[in-house]
Amino acid sequence: MTLSRSRHAVCVIALCAAALGVLTCGRKTPVRPPTMVAPATIDELKANNAVDGIHLTWPRPAKRADGTRLSDLGAFQVARGLGDAPPAIIATIAVTDRDRIQQARHFDWVDGDVTVGATYRYYVQSLTTDGYASRPSNIVTITREIPTPAPPHTPTTPPSTPTPLR
Repeated sequence: MTLSRSRHAVCVIALCAAALGVLTCGRKTPVRPPTMVAPATIDELKANNAVDGIHLTWPRPAKRADGTRLSDLGAFQVARGLGDAPPAIIATIAVTDRDRIQQARHFDWVDGDVTVGATYRYYVQSLTTDGYASRPSNIVTITREIPTPAPPHTPTTPPSTPTPLR
């Protein structure tokens, strides 16, 4: 009879411990699917030809896909496709200003490994510090050209003649 009571006591203790564990797991918010905690999609990727390559610019995502504030932006991945080939990731750019009061509002990157006359397609994805990725940004297509330099500035008024000091 004591063996039966011992088993009963062990079962009761185990059930109480399990119930207590569930009640005190520490989660303060409802669980959200990964697609909702990922950064919002960047929709303003721009590209232009620069002297040193193709210059990409995009705004910093400030929110997650579910509209909540994004405070753990960790990096960006830049993908490039040549012609009709599918884009592949060519660079990962770390975000280092998370803890600063003044954070960058825009990011830029130059792809210097390009050929004049070739057409490239780019997109950017944002990553959180724990690896959640946004959906790919808008795709920009650009043909590499060497930009023409701006004409030198010509003053419209003649330079003044210095007056000697007496």
